[in-house]
Amino acid sequence: MMNLRKCLWIAVVSGVLAGTVWADPMRTVFTKENKFPGAMNAELWLGGSGSSYDPAGNEENVEIYSVGPGARLGLTDRVTVLASVPFVGYSAGEMDESGLGDIELGTEFLFFEDIFEYAWVIPHATAILPTGDEDKGLGTGEGQGRFGISVGTTVEDILHWAADVSYTLNGAVAENGGDDRDELLTGAVSLVWDLDERASVLGEVQLRDDPVDPDDDFAFRGHLGLAYRINDSFSLMGYGGGASGLAEDYYGMGRLVFSF
Repeated sequence: MMNLRKCLWIAVVSGVLAGTVWADPMRTVFTKENKFPGAMNAELWLGGSGSSYDPAGNEENVEIYSVGPGARLGLTDRVTVLASVPFVGYSAGEMDESGLGDIELGTEFLFFEDIFEYAWVIPHATAILPTGDEDKGLGTGEGQGRFGISVGTTVEDILHWAADVSYTLNGAVAENGGDDRDELLTGAVSLVWDLDERASVLGEVQLRDDPVDPDDDFAFRGHLGLAYRINDSFSLMGYGGGASGLAEDYYGMGRLVFSF
């Protein structure tokens, strides 16, 4: 009887300890990884970004920064909902504004994952609310809807590839300079290399069909990044890169994520 009780206690304790090991958060920006928090588990993060743009001619330099919290909740092992609330700053010449940016609400669905968790397919959707003041450079002034799909795979247990195609309604400035916004189509590729169980390096590129010069067909963004899992609960990510054909020359981003 004592041996049976000991076995039962060991099973219970093992189950509790297994439940305290949280999944790693997604490390990519332009694509989606098959890293979900699990049913009724969550992630909270504090993120920040900044970019600079030096237009040709006599136009003023533009600097934009954003900082704010976000959350991601696993409704099931394969479905998440997420939200982010940015505080934005915009500076151009004598114009210096700050305030609430455009709030984002989204969902992700792990439609397919093989038994080894190597290959995956993730449809995703995001609603972008026009909560930022367009006249102050803090928002777009129109609601947006982004719909995309990411596919990926893992090679040799340490290399993670992903590709994404997304369509954003009202995602681009109108080519004719009008008030109505145009649709935006993007394609992206990510590569993550696990250096060990905690540290990873990554690179990502994105092509977009909204170049500032109407004579160009596409615009480009690309960055390198680092991701580090501090412990079972905290992870830190940082990214830096540049753009071509956009109202942006250089940009940087970072996130501190708490999983529970």
